[in-house]
Amino acid sequence: MKEFDCCSTVKAVNAPVDAPVNVAEVLATDLKNAPAPQDDLRHACTACCGASRPVTRKTVLLMLKPELFDSVGEGEYRFCSGPECRVVYFTGDESRNFMTDDLRVRVGLKEREGEITLCYCFGLNEAEARDEIRNTGRSIIPQRIAALIKQGMCACPARNPAGSCCLGEVNKAIKRLTAETIEAGQSV
Repeated sequence: MKEFDCCSTVKAVNAPVDAPVNVAEVLATDLKNAPAPQDDLRHACTACCGASRPVTRKTVLLMLKPELFDSVGEGEYRFCSGPECRVVYFTGDESRNFMTDDLRVRVGLKEREGEITLCYCFGLNEAEARDEIRNTGRSIIPQRIAALIKQGMCACPARNPAGSCCLGEVNKAIKRLTAETIEAGQSV
């Protein structure tokens, strides 16, 4: 299990439930297995020209539908972090792109409808966060994830299409969902 323990030094687990999660602290331990999401404009997506981040070949293979395995090749892959772009993985030499429909899972970052996954390791989604915010005025999903990471349960490179820890994206989503709930006048 150690191979996938990407965030094992979370120090804030015993902190109050509503304490903010320090993503940098959580990600400080195993950058090889699950690097912090670092969008890079220098390596732009071949389709949308937006930022991307490196992803391992193993992550690409774990996410793709089996019938596409033979077309992966040995190139260095990147994950397109553009929410509107349907490209998920591409090679820097532009020899191969894999689209959202090529994956076994939906990429939450690129979806707008239906069940949108926030955390692939622990199966947490936007609907749960939205309900929690509506009922309590906040979401403790980031703290729940941090506690599970502390227990060595993280498997980001194998489960997250971005190949990196989700906490940064989860925190962004919680902020957005909280603002949307407040704007709609639905908070407690």
